[in-house]
Amino acid sequence: MIISTGASSDTFKVSSNAKSIKNAFLVDYQDSPAIFVQMAIQEPTAAPDAFVRLLRKSIAQQRLSLRDIGRRIGASTAYMSRLVNKQRGLPADETIIKLEEVLDIQPRGLLFDAAGRHDSVSSKVLKRDGARILMRTLAKLTDEELTQVQKRADELARKYHPEGK
Repeated sequence: MIISTGASSDTFKVSSNAKSIKNAFLVDYQDSPAIFVQMAIQEPTAAPDAFVRLLRKSIAQQRLSLRDIGRRIGASTAYMSRLVNKQRGLPADETIIKLEEVLDIQPRGLLFDAAGRHDSVSSKVLKRDGARILMRTLAKLTDEELTQVQKRADELARKYHPEGK
């Protein structure tokens, strides 16, 4: 078999006679000595169990098909199937955000937590000076106190940023 790269002077001869090396092939380049090239095999990396469990639970609660979800987030049914069957790694942040919206996962960011990473908003906030000190302070509060802080923060956000940004 001859594979041409498009340039008239560059041709590669590929031989499948590399029987002693698994997943390798022999390459002769312009009558140069033969080179064995080992092909890397990458095993699929599954999304974390917590992510997949939350995703499956949310799909069941919403009673949506993988096809419906895929259409709504701009992914194929096959992609969704591989994701929930642990044959795909974590999706891009934009896809996780779309999944949270379509599956109405509350509170927002929970799917990111299950994925073991921060969403873009959390990452942006945590980079600010004093953010970690604030988080440690909030950790001391009860759920009721934290709810009050959340309500006040929402009021301030609406007051100073009425456009919602």
